[in-house]
Amino acid sequence: MDGGSPDQESICSGTKRSSLSSGSRPQNQKEFFYRFVESDILTAELEDWFESVEESAPKKHAFNVPFELIELQKFDYALEGISFQQVIRMPNAVNTSTSDAVEANAYLAVEDFLHASVKGLWEAFWSQDEPIPFSVGCLYNSNLKFYQAEKAIANGKLEGLCATGVMLNNPRHPHGKWDHILELALLRPDIGSLAVGSNRKPSLSVIGDALFYALRMLLARSLSRLSFFQDSSTVFILLVDSQYGGVVKIEGDVNKMDFDVNNVYECAAEWIKMHSTISVSPIDRIWNKLGNANWGDIGALQLLFATFHSIMQYAGVPKHSIEDLAADHSSRLQTRRVERQLGDARANGNGLFRYQQRSVSPEIVEVQDDEVKIESKESMKLEVGSVLWLEDSDGQKGYRINEVMTTGEFTYYIASHVEEPGRSLFPLCWFSSFSAGTSMGRYEFVVSSSKAYQNIDNNETERSI
Repeated sequence: MDGGSPDQESICSGTKRSSLSSGSRPQNQKEFFYRFVESDILTAELEDWFESVEESAPKKHAFNVPFELIELQKFDYALEGISFQQVIRMPNAVNTSTSDAVEANAYLAVEDFLHASVKGLWEAFWSQDEPIPFSVGCLYNSNLKFYQAEKAIANGKLEGLCATGVMLNNPRHPHGKWDHILELALLRPDIGSLAVGSNRKPSLSVIGDALFYALRMLLARSLSRLSFFQDSSTVFILLVDSQYGGVVKIEGDVNKMDFDVNNVYECAAEWIKMHSTISVSPIDRIWNKLGNANWGDIGALQLLFATFHSIMQYAGVPKHSIEDLAADHSSRLQTRRVERQLGDARANGNGLFRYQQRSVSPEIVEVQDDEVKIESKESMKLEVGSVLWLEDSDGQKGYRINEVMTTGEFTYYIASHVEEPGRSLFPLCWFSSFSAGTSMGRYEFVVSSSKAYQNIDNNETERSI
């Protein structure tokens, strides 16, 4: 696995202050990081810029989207065989209730959602045998350290929880380290209700929050003495409430920032305006009314895709690519057709699927091409001048073939009564059986041995084939 070991020392977590010494750039950068702790101040610094961005792009997105629809569709195909299970349900009332119990369950549900996401993606794309090298914890605002949600709630820290993060496992630092964070999810009670416009973009206050935490992650990675991430200049922030969610992606080189420790938020805002690239996804539904995640819908797919890219920043290219897993969609589709008895060989010239009549289909069974054997009936060949005798309860009637027409798929015969050779009565269509329309009704002709039997449906009004 690529990346350094998280068991080794790296930048300190929390808000521990370092002393200002000579004013060197590395030291100023570290001090800058320790002083950069208030998201509200950064959002206020960006307010005018946000408004100008919105006004300059009234007819289009203010920000590009992080993922194109075609990428999500391919990712959806790749996830067809992957099982995700969120055990702790998301309480639907978190955005309408201030109950501590509801908020606590919401944090537990977000934590479980991220755990299920990481587990499913790791085992499907990277390894089913190696242990998952990540853990999930909640961020406590007062000291910017991570705690398991259940422990934080039990210790009375519920009101101070501000985010949930996916981090590298590090037994030496159970409360996490900022340069070990893969991604953060911000639980806000108004993500969906405050989404603006037909594009359902998150509100500017929520985007400001996301940019604050993203910038802290980028600064921590830049300060780290060890390189855990192959791409340390890109961060994904997930935005969620009890029903909806989206993704904010920020890219940029923080080394281009002016680390003025006396103007931390002004410098941070200037860097965001001038040196960063921001992508914001539409807000879409993630959890249904029962609190279950809609894993196959666009909202959850966006979050899963962001998590996939976050894991790839640390673990490198997966053993099984999205393209490889998505390619199995065709074989799964073929298997499903066989299971549902859609493969009617009579309508499929290449005989790829076989029509089988079953009352119960207990399992999906793949049918290989070489196993499909179709027995074709030998069709009767009639030529001009041939006489076809039809027998019914009134006796026999003879018809002489006057003309043969072939369309490639069917052969049509124009015939006349033997008794009235100059009068062509109807066309005959021959495949394994054939039909003909006359003034008497519709005739269905089926050949058996040397005789042809005539069935008459007097209710049929069709006069030609």
